Amino acid sequence: MERQLASSFFKEVMIRKEELKQVAEDKIKEIGGYLVDLKIDINNVIRIYFDRYDGVLVDHCLAVSRHIEERFDRDHEDYELTVCSAGLDKPFLVKEQYDKNIGNEVKVLLKNGERRKGKILSFNGVLVLEVKHKIKGSKKINIKEEKIPFSQIKETKLKINFK
Repeated sequence: MERQLASSFFKEVMIRKEELKQVAEDKIKEIGGYLVDLKIDINNVIRIYFDRYDGVLVDHCLAVSRHIEERFDRDHEDYELTVCSAGLDKPFLVKEQYDKNIGNEVKVLLKNGERRKGKILSFNGVLVLEVKHKIKGSKKINIKEEKIPFSQIKETKLKINFK
């Protein structure tokens, strides 16, 4: 009996999450963005992370938040909502983040533990990086293109340069 209740509870949460995801995505697309992640914990704490190719402003977060609050009554549903940008220091979770960062430097951790660093040239299931290697015993730098299948990538993060 307890398993049935637990199973039923999680099924309802999943359905609600899909409904919430659709409502959030509709507004995010309307303002020119894309959903990166949506999390709902057991206490109904909802966190929505999104991005835009032109960057996310506070007004964008407020628009998404208000849109969700219009569809889901906070008093009836009893939830806490946070809507924010995906964050510069967070790992990439969706293809659009790779597309947005073409031309920018990233740090890539492969599933086998190896690391790569380079500038994104393209991404279409395969990450293409421009990688610079110092030639031993010389000040010269060798630049080559490296292709990394997405299936081999554990984590990709934007390399933040402070100048």
